[in-house]
Amino acid sequence: MTTAYLKASHRELDEERTTEGDPYHPHTRAVPVEPGRFEEYVLRVYPFGATFLPGHKLVVELSNDEPLADAHNALLPPDAFHLPVGRPVTHKIYRDAAHPSRIVLPFTRTVPSS
Repeated sequence: MTTAYLKASHRELDEERTTEGDPYHPHTRAVPVEPGRFEEYVLRVYPFGATFLPGHKLVVELSNDEPLADAHNALLPPDAFHLPVGRPVTHKIYRDAAHPSRIVLPFTRTVPSS
């Protein structure tokens, strides 16, 4: 349905320009990722339109070192890409009370017309 991209070393946010659902990453410097340190990565999820009915589920897929060109990526805006480094990495996603993970999506409700 949609994608989001962020090079981990460019996770720095401009707090003044960032709003809920629209983070602003200045990309003016690379901040190395320290192994074993918990980090928050705030990504802009590109807008999409879909109807979700009761019982539907969302699946979030996390990956790294994605291809730069394929049929799916050709539909994305130019600022969606970054250059992959090609090194093997391991990511741990924590989902507990001390380290909550979340995805914020802009849901709207359509009121049926009478």
